[in-house]
Amino acid sequence: MNAGQHRGFSLLELMVTVLVGGIVLGIGVPSFIEFQRNNAMTTQANDLITGLTLARAEAVKRQVPITLCASPNATTTAPTCALGANVGYIVFVDDADPLVIAGTDGNAIVDDGELILLQHAPPGGTIDITGDSPYIAFGSNGFVVPQAPGQPLRSATSVLFCDDRGNQDSGGRSSARAVNISPTGRPQVMQDQVDIAAAAALTGGICP
Repeated sequence: MNAGQHRGFSLLELMVTVLVGGIVLGIGVPSFIEFQRNNAMTTQANDLITGLTLARAEAVKRQVPITLCASPNATTTAPTCALGANVGYIVFVDDADPLVIAGTDGNAIVDDGELILLQHAPPGGTIDITGDSPYIAFGSNGFVVPQAPGQPLRSATSVLFCDDRGNQDSGGRSSARAVNISPTGRPQVMQDQVDIAAAAALTGGICP
């Protein structure tokens, strides 16, 4: 070949390359998006596990009631406990003064002087969190307090995480997550479709 000659791509070769690239992108991009969504769901469930573990450990360490509750204003300077759409959650010392017995101790309400230990923002995106109660109360022994004084509902036993994919199969497991809390206070992430369906029934969450 002469030094002045250059061989480029033919039109057919270019079209084949573009076609192969399109196929790779068509397969890879949806898989990557699904991976990101699964990772976001797992992160939210694991964050709740961290919050519950913190609440339980602090209850034992401080020997006072500790509460984790849903909060519509979780990241503000004065968060409150309440259910609602797109809520976060907080963990707080449910006793303003451990040396003084008061009627507000362990009532699953953020009262004046009670220390906030953790503030977690709402999950964002299409992830929705639903529990069978707006709070989980821990006693000084680390066990769940069945029902906080003055509260109409018992402590939560299940929290459901679901996005717009619902309870669909994702590699043999559900796209959704559930966190179940035992009476001893130990949380566990559930991912089987049958467990998600049970959590949806218990919490009233919509996760078809």
